[in-house]
Amino acid sequence: METNCLKTNISRIRKGCKDNFHAFMVNGARFDGYYDIPYISKVSNVEIKKLISYDKTYNHIYEDGEVVHFYIDDQKFDGPKGIWSGITNNEAYKRGFNLARFDGATAIIAPDFSLYLDMPRCMQIWNVYRSRSVGCYLSRLGFNVIPNVRWTDESSYDFAFAGLYNGQTVAVGTLGCSKEKTDKVLLVNGFIELIRRVKPNNIIIYGPICNELKYVIERYEVNILQFDSDTQAFFRGNIYGNEV
Repeated sequence: METNCLKTNISRIRKGCKDNFHAFMVNGARFDGYYDIPYISKVSNVEIKKLISYDKTYNHIYEDGEVVHFYIDDQKFDGPKGIWSGITNNEAYKRGFNLARFDGATAIIAPDFSLYLDMPRCMQIWNVYRSRSVGCYLSRLGFNVIPNVRWTDESSYDFAFAGLYNGQTVAVGTLGCSKEKTDKVLLVNGFIELIRRVKPNNIIIYGPICNELKYVIERYEVNILQFDSDTQAFFRGNIYGNEV
């Protein structure tokens, strides 16, 4: 189910009332499914050459094709001054906080707020919502934004894959998702479901591709852009990773 309605009209917020729920981020957004997950606009004609982590973007001068990612510990981008709580709808600070550090980036992958199998379901939904909301807002400001897709088990699919347009380029982080057999099963099953539901034109993968996932990619003939994690790249002598 898809809805186009606005949940909040921020122009009618009472004077002096603070928008603690960050409704301004999804002002004018389209919402998807039972959980009202906001869509992130599609990007096109974007050449992706490198990924750089958010914590390395302070005063960074971007090269052509460089894309910001959040595949790092949540504490490095979430919190009182983080990408969610630190952004306000005050016009004077719209380009303040950390938003200016994105200027010049070819694109931004939406924040990777963590989802864990043993995390309460409501928190999993909330983290997917926050990721899409931030992405929706940054897109409205004029940045190219690529949705990040994160899931746990099959019970998460309805909200984990919500707010994604068919044929959209998406990003997936695989770092730490294939250490155990059960982790591989969850990764591969969700990846197949992502392909089935979203039919993405391109999937950016940050991290290793295990043999089981490689089989799925070849079977479904998915266009993949794979980049090594910083740890992988360090041992290969390339701090950015490689496009394949």
